[in-house]
Amino acid sequence: MKFELEKVFLAVFVTVFLLIGIGFLWDNQLKHDFPYGYLASDSFQHQVRAESIKDAGNYRNEAPYIVFGIENVIGYYPPVLYHLSVLFSYASGLPVYDTVYFIPFFGAMIAALLIFFLIRSFNRQVAILALPFSVLVFAGALYTGFTWGHWPSLTSQFFLAAFIWSLGRFDLKKHWILPSFFFSAIIMTHTSEAIFAGLFLMLYLGHSWLIKDLDKKKLLNVVKMALLTAVLSSYYLIIFRGIWMVRQPFQFNVVKAWGAPLLFAADFKALWIFLAVGIITSAWLIKKKEFFVPLVSIALLLFGYTNYLGFTDRAFQLRFFWPITLAFLFGMGIYQLGKVLIKSWKTVYSVAIAAVFLVLLTTTSTAIYPTYQKIISQGLMDNGHWEGLGWIAKNTPQDAKVYFLYGDIYSQDALLRNVKRMHFLVVPDDYIQAINDREIKQRYETEQPGDGGGGAAQRTALLGFEFPTDDPERRPLNGEADICIFDYYIVDKAASQPALAQYNILLANEMLKTGWIKPVFENEIMVILKNENPGADCIEERNF
Repeated sequence: MKFELEKVFLAVFVTVFLLIGIGFLWDNQLKHDFPYGYLASDSFQHQVRAESIKDAGNYRNEAPYIVFGIENVIGYYPPVLYHLSVLFSYASGLPVYDTVYFIPFFGAMIAALLIFFLIRSFNRQVAILALPFSVLVFAGALYTGFTWGHWPSLTSQFFLAAFIWSLGRFDLKKHWILPSFFFSAIIMTHTSEAIFAGLFLMLYLGHSWLIKDLDKKKLLNVVKMALLTAVLSSYYLIIFRGIWMVRQPFQFNVVKAWGAPLLFAADFKALWIFLAVGIITSAWLIKKKEFFVPLVSIALLLFGYTNYLGFTDRAFQLRFFWPITLAFLFGMGIYQLGKVLIKSWKTVYSVAIAAVFLVLLTTTSTAIYPTYQKIISQGLMDNGHWEGLGWIAKNTPQDAKVYFLYGDIYSQDALLRNVKRMHFLVVPDDYIQAINDREIKQRYETEQPGDGGGGAAQRTALLGFEFPTDDPERRPLNGEADICIFDYYIVDKAASQPALAQYNILLANEMLKTGWIKPVFENEIMVILKNENPGADCIEERNF
């Protein structure tokens, strides 16, 4: 009966975790008509790349509309998240923009369960008591890791949890194989987490040496694991070495803050009572084999502070999973304090106490301790914009050039890539200045959005790459441009500042006077104009 009670609680936890994680955010629907709940540009960056891989059927190259229209750019992002989302899309029938968002939430849930079973190998009661702490991955600043698009890092941290769990599975035959798979998955999902996986492996070996459990067999297994990991990751490691380490070489740099909302240890507030007791209790186990489980929480806590040692924002990203990786300390603290009052501990007590904490951490709002914060939002996208972007993608030539006039959501420019064509965007400041000067112009400050992080690298040899954006003649447009040279225009009919939408419509009407620029699509949100004579003067410059 104790085992059955534990299973019931696990089922409740999984239900609650998915409900408060993605359930409320997604309005309790798995399938949506457009990318739902996307709150930042990075979310669309990953969505568009996954969509492009599904369209192409492989990830040999980046879609040109992602990299400034440059052809034959090698697929240079870690591929695992994108491949998983495409496979899940085919298997489920869900659109990629839903599957690529669901995977980080699902990965977080599986990570919480893996840590639970790891702790359970140490103490069943502590494992049950620890589980509610995991829901704090949706508390305050941490939730932005999901809604702002830190999906590769979150998914990679799931693989990090799986890697750590697999290190403890000495009961499996050839147990070095499983950590190899997970380590290679970390490398090919979000490579920076591999640093922390390597650091944990070193701590694990150091502890094995301390307790005199480090023998030749264990060292040989580590060597086998490293070799298999290198083989499994070899294709991407070449890309990482030749592109990312060249374009964005790692430099140790101490940082105290990050552009995204941050989690600090102090944010756990009163819950530190339990965490502190867990740390103190764990210290007594340091010279015992059982210390492996406490080591997980203590190590990940310390790794989260490596921003002060030079690991920059990567350490801050690792904190997104602190509620999962520090759960042992929380459960251990409750268990040790509870034992002062309860002499004969039973599973029913653990479940009852865990249930209380699960309710407190998910349904209350207090300044005393952190709690889940509900987010209900359709995000940046809406049906009207999605319909218009999709129309361009389906009904225009592959080499069409699309120009976006002002739109409230276009500052998150990765979403513009959904037109799947080379695209350009008016610079809002210049637009506003023209309105203030009461001018209609033919030339406006313009930018060409795209992903330039890897320099739009093209492969020249197995180990050789060149970077087209370094060539002045191939750099993205960033400056004044004649808007009459483009093939299609996206014109939003409404804006948070009515003057901007009115100016959009004014320009559109001026272009319609030519006779060769015509409307080809319209809904309640936008109008799409087609220019049948690109390059001809399409605007009479004047004051209004």
